[in-house]
Amino acid sequence: MKARLLIVSCLLVVLALCLSLGATAQEQAPKPKSEKFGALAYMPHGAGPAMVGAGARVNVDLYVKSYTTDAEAKTLAGALLEGGSEALLKALEDKKSIGKITLTGRVGFYDLKLIRSHKTPEGRRIYAIGDRPVGFLEVYVSNRSRDYPFGVLQLDLKKNSKGREEGTGALLYAAKIKVLEGNSIELESYGIDAIRLMGVRKL
Repeated sequence: MKARLLIVSCLLVVLALCLSLGATAQEQAPKPKSEKFGALAYMPHGAGPAMVGAGARVNVDLYVKSYTTDAEAKTLAGALLEGGSEALLKALEDKKSIGKITLTGRVGFYDLKLIRSHKTPEGRRIYAIGDRPVGFLEVYVSNRSRDYPFGVLQLDLKKNSKGREEGTGALLYAAKIKVLEGNSIELESYGIDAIRLMGVRKL
């Protein structure tokens, strides 16, 4: 199923900005050392028992330890364009975690290896990519979901009347990234739509 939310454009923005460092330097938002956000995640149609039922709501926390530098982002973008999704996956697996998504009050979910923040007319946009964890059962049964090894996150933020950032976002829990002719990018979700993140707020 092709993702049809704003998150579809996430990889296109990543590549466009990573491969044009002059534009990146001008448009990139100031990056604090670390950030934490809270949100309410709405599970989409097609979410199975492992992800709770469709329509369920789950509190999640999003942690940013640091942001990916221009040079690192360009290297990852180059890996994708030159070697395809397998090269990007290998590059991400070799990198240390710089952020994570967790269910509130619980340990783990998955780590984020590429995190960028850029200014928008309304505020800023944060997008992140990670190599999602593959569970023992997936490995054992050789589930087709193993062909969707990426997690992709996007947050759109703006300041409220009190000057605090809030907004919405989307999360693809299991995604496949394809490089097509002309270096265009296709982002495909495994069987379900993106998880909607509502009430995103900086903590």
